Amino acid sequence: MSSVSSVKQALIGVFFACLSTCLGGTTVVFTRFIIDQTDPLSLTFLRYGIAALVLFLFLPRKNSLWAFSRRDTIALTIMGAIMFACFPYFMATALEDTTAARGGLLFATMPLITIIMAAMFRVEKLTWLKGAAILLAVAGAFTALGERVDSIAPNALRGDFFMFLGMLCASSFNVFSGKYLIKYGNLQVLIYTIFVGVACLFVLALFFGKPFSGSLSFDGVGWLVFFMLAVPGGALMMYAWGRALQSITPTQAAITVGLNPLTAILLAAPLLGEPITLRVLGGFVLIFAAIIVANYRKRSRTETV
Repeated sequence: MSSVSSVKQALIGVFFACLSTCLGGTTVVFTRFIIDQTDPLSLTFLRYGIAALVLFLFLPRKNSLWAFSRRDTIALTIMGAIMFACFPYFMATALEDTTAARGGLLFATMPLITIIMAAMFRVEKLTWLKGAAILLAVAGAFTALGERVDSIAPNALRGDFFMFLGMLCASSFNVFSGKYLIKYGNLQVLIYTIFVGVACLFVLALFFGKPFSGSLSFDGVGWLVFFMLAVPGGALMMYAWGRALQSITPTQAAITVGLNPLTAILLAAPLLGEPITLRVLGGFVLIFAAIIVANYRKRSRTETV
């Protein structure tokens, strides 16, 4: 691969990763906005079910959802349950207690978890440059933390715990899905794993949620917010993330998660009345610095080829 094409591929991957994480920040706010009108299982089941159907419409007819090898099918089924059942449930449950800003900030722990997992399973090597980028991203996220968070969310610690569990689930998908996305294609893998997650959520919602007993009876604004969660915040967000993992490493993609809390904080202010402070400006600088540092080594290496 030429140096120009390598740089172009990296830039495309970073673009899609940034798009996905920005959309992810909006989902934190929108989930917090309507979670009091529903329950976590019913909301995530319907949201991801619609997202899967939207993605299915764009799947080339020549591709089959069942074209995986037996071994890969087992692995993808497990990943689908973890990423698209456990992760959205933990996230929605967390946002019953914690604020959108705090939830988005905790999302920024995913790069650190991803890089540790990737190093443990030898998917990537842990270098000082990656470590520095992680520190910048985490520092930027926490610099942007709004004041008075504890007074807004008295049960924030409980929500923080569930959000952290969600990050463990998302990080595992980042680390282990890359080879399957390259082997079978972005849409094919995403649609299959989402359908697995939706099937799990549907069964759980029937027993522990209330999908047919008022949990999905939103008002007009609620249905508009739900649409934003399901289509741009669901189908487009997941497509962009899978597309990013086809072009860049899990750690490089995960670094851009720093944009998630930034988007959440900026959107939560007008929609939820959560405060914005001058610390957000420092978060901007550190988060974008982390993106540059995480990708600098790859660009410089290809330019010398």
